[in-house]
Amino acid sequence: MTSRAESGSRVRRTGAAAQVAGSQIGLALSNYLVLVIAARHLDTAGFAALTSYYLLINTVGRGLFAAVELEATRAVADAVARGHDTGPAVRTARNDTLRLLVVALVLSAVAGPLLLGQALGSSALAIGMLAAGAVTMAASYLLRGPLAGRRRYGLYAATFWIEALVGLAVAAVFVVVDVRGIGSWVAILALAPIVSALVLARPATRVPAAPEAVPGAAVAVPAAARGGVFWSAALLLAGQGVWNLAAVFVTSRLADTPAIAAGFVTVAVILRAPVLLFPAVQAILLPSFTAMLGDGDHSGVRTIVRRLGLVLAGGGVVWLVLSVFVVPWAARLLFGATVVPPAWVLLVLAASTVVGAAAQIGQTRLVAERRPAAVAVAWIAGLALLVVVAFLAAPPVAAAAIGQLAAAVAVFVLLAVAARRTPDPGATP
Repeated sequence: MTSRAESGSRVRRTGAAAQVAGSQIGLALSNYLVLVIAARHLDTAGFAALTSYYLLINTVGRGLFAAVELEATRAVADAVARGHDTGPAVRTARNDTLRLLVVALVLSAVAGPLLLGQALGSSALAIGMLAAGAVTMAASYLLRGPLAGRRRYGLYAATFWIEALVGLAVAAVFVVVDVRGIGSWVAILALAPIVSALVLARPATRVPAAPEAVPGAAVAVPAAARGGVFWSAALLLAGQGVWNLAAVFVTSRLADTPAIAAGFVTVAVILRAPVLLFPAVQAILLPSFTAMLGDGDHSGVRTIVRRLGLVLAGGGVVWLVLSVFVVPWAARLLFGATVVPPAWVLLVLAASTVVGAAAQIGQTRLVAERRPAAVAVAWIAGLALLVVVAFLAAPPVAAAAIGQLAAAVAVFVLLAVAARRTPDPGATP
């Protein structure tokens, strides 16, 4: 019989999952609605520039700084589980953020002129907007990591809700006052994350120490965990590349047929929407996996993974159906697409997202085991496969779709192989 405490714990976990997932969905919808509004308010070139910025800032900014959240979540959760002070983990996260910010600024300086300079009409503006987006995302993700590690999911979700509402509110004002400068619209995506970080910075730091906590206690860090955040940055940057670069390749290869390119980019952006929920999977699962593995409960982790796989299988079928019957309608109605790729392309893109979600579950387990290097290698291999297929094969639309699915499958297989090689102390020799 389930005890009242166990039932209460289950309800709290369900409520936390709903808060985090709901806020992720809210932010995703907000960003997509900003793009929809821009598609109706800006000219074709302006909308293309805004969409390009959206994809690039998700690749560089979210790819790098989500690693700080990932590692800070693990480290803070581990400190809490062991009864240690979380201060050292938070300070390490700050130092890692500064180092990754330098990398992001260098990437902004290189990618800005090459990929956005012409679209925005100024290389300096492109560099500045990418750099600004990197700084604001750094602050936002640095805030979220410790919140997730301490399981303060209310504040964690609030960071996304504030960012979402700010983006929508500013876009609405721009429409009312008829702002058509592309730099102003790009600023919405670049600066919205910093608002939530500033609003919630003080409440997030008000964390009373647990009675059993040992302030300033030193926590031994295994050699395999040192530098983990940089492996995490590599895997997340490569992962964002897998979900964003297929559309960029199609746009560059079909410059002479913009309607076809725009149609693919539109459906690709819609069908990648679940990718924006992947961090929520990390935030919910990572503290639990970390605590369970710390107690040697490998069988419990496997049970959760199997149950999530069944849920994902059901949701995946629904997503495939929606990709064929709803996505074309949404692309035409919301984004004004005039050419939509054939149904099989939509199915391939949708399937890649489902496979990617399955890989995310395995990724979370390996990160909890402090094996980010294995995960990073898998995503880098997947990205390399995408580049080879999507950039070199023909025709471009088919190549991009197949390349994205091939990349997701490769990542899933490599992570599954790595998981099978995990030593299980509870297993019988």
